[in-house]
Amino acid sequence: MNARQMTFPLPGNGPAVLTLPQALPPEALRELEHSLTVALHDLQRETGGDALEPGQIEYASWLQRLAAMAH
Repeated sequence: MNARQMTFPLPGNGPAVLTLPQALPPEALRELEHSLTVALHDLQRETGGDALEPGQIEYASWLQRLAAMAH
């Protein structure tokens, strides 16, 4: 299996690496985007990130609505 790795810097924590298959159809990419949004939101909540500013909370809710509309 050929794979593609995407590396994202996390200041002070080293990189985060996402490994994807080379061929990724658009629908699978949309599903991945939704899954990542939900997973990152959950992680932020678990680490006490719920103490966000109101604007950040509103923006996150927009992202969730957009992701739900895409399905």
